[in-house]
Amino acid sequence: MNPYFTKDFVLNNIHYFARDMSDEKIYAISDLHVDQIENMKWVEQLSSDRYLNDTVIIAGDITHVLTKLTQTLKLFKSKFKNVYYCPGNHELWTQSQMEDEELQVDNSIEKFHHIIKLCDSIGVHTKPGVTDQGVTIVPLFGWYDESLHKPHPEVESDLRLWSDNYRCKWTSEVPQTEAAKYFVGLNKKYIFDLNKNNNKKIITFSHFLTSKKLMQAYRDEMQRRRDQWRENKNDTTSNQEQNVIKANFSLVAGTELLDEQLQIIKPQVHIFGHSHRKMVLDIGDGITYVNNPLGYVKERQTGLIEPPHELYEIKLIDK
Repeated sequence: MNPYFTKDFVLNNIHYFARDMSDEKIYAISDLHVDQIENMKWVEQLSSDRYLNDTVIIAGDITHVLTKLTQTLKLFKSKFKNVYYCPGNHELWTQSQMEDEELQVDNSIEKFHHIIKLCDSIGVHTKPGVTDQGVTIVPLFGWYDESLHKPHPEVESDLRLWSDNYRCKWTSEVPQTEAAKYFVGLNKKYIFDLNKNNNKKIITFSHFLTSKKLMQAYRDEMQRRRDQWRENKNDTTSNQEQNVIKANFSLVAGTELLDEQLQIIKPQVHIFGHSHRKMVLDIGDGITYVNNPLGYVKERQTGLIEPPHELYEIKLIDK
């Protein structure tokens, strides 16, 4: 043991010393939404010593407020050895009345690149990297288009029902209809090098859903949960619930463009966010899809996001 470590220091950091330093773990979380006070407290209360040898993946939607985003990323950087992150849709809001006074960007494209530079300045990874144990971690930027959209008679397919329609500001060079193509295109410069890499221990992550198959698997799982809930309650949906206009999530879920890149990279695990529903899915392509959101306080209180509300440990198979 380092002679400069005092007894009190060791006792206060016992989790760190008790583990083999080569026993690096990789965790995932998404949709932190630290604008909500309880969610920021959740981040602050993460152990300051338990994860010092570990890596965390944050799959988007921390906050749209730059000062809070900076604060949150710095908190994670102080608690983890490596922090990997990609922005979600909320980070690109520029038209919100709740926006931070110090925000000095004109549009969502400019804000995205501002965030990437911010991450570089505090040591948060937004580009592919390799952990000490040889695991390749690949952030995949994205947005959504209509490629995952599936009309449904009980939900409304209208972008005007989504806050992004009012709170994001696009440019003439990158209009909203081209956003998915633009952001996914930023990943291309890394794909070729990854394809030459023989490493089989790869984790990818994106905020958005990546394919029609994943969208359908998500829908099937949500239907199974609704059926189970109704069976347990011995009840059906009330007339009041039926009269509520529900937005069609598939319209804003993600893009098939991401799947093209996933099938080239061929990760063991892909982490995604955005849907605010915890699940692990197998869609038959050899990739395990994991969504582990913190989500909104009300979603946790009502059980829409079931406990435990904690970091998800990713475990890979040696191939």
